Amino acid sequence: MVSITYIGSRNYVEYTSKVNGVRYGWTRQMTQHDIPADLVAMFEIDQSNIWVVEDAKPIAQAKEMAKAIEPVVEEPVVEEPVVEESSDAFDPNWTRNEMVKWFKARGESVPRTATKASLTARAQALDNPPADDGNVGDV
Repeated sequence: MVSITYIGSRNYVEYTSKVNGVRYGWTRQMTQHDIPADLVAMFEIDQSNIWVVEDAKPIAQAKEMAKAIEPVVEEPVVEEPVVEESSDAFDPNWTRNEMVKWFKARGESVPRTATKASLTARAQALDNPPADDGNVGDV
């Protein structure tokens, strides 16, 4: 089945089929169905772009195919949160903010004026405390 829609500027357009002698009329945006083949051929070759010719067979076939194919429902993928491995070791390549967090996690206070270099030296001192050589001092 073929549908022909008139999208031109005239209020009314009428054509007569040479095959059966029937007149077919269109107003603006009107669609006619079951148009004879001689008129369909005329509208298909018309280059004026005032006619929209739609073949209903491919549309009907597509609808039938869509009914035949069952929709595939995909289960949602649940992403597990990425847990960073918390290393207890201090990294001198960290940003200053990360260094401050490392100190605060150990209960150490950090002055605002501390630089990355001073924090690195302080962290090395905390990680490697001076060795006790056993001398308590003179008594």
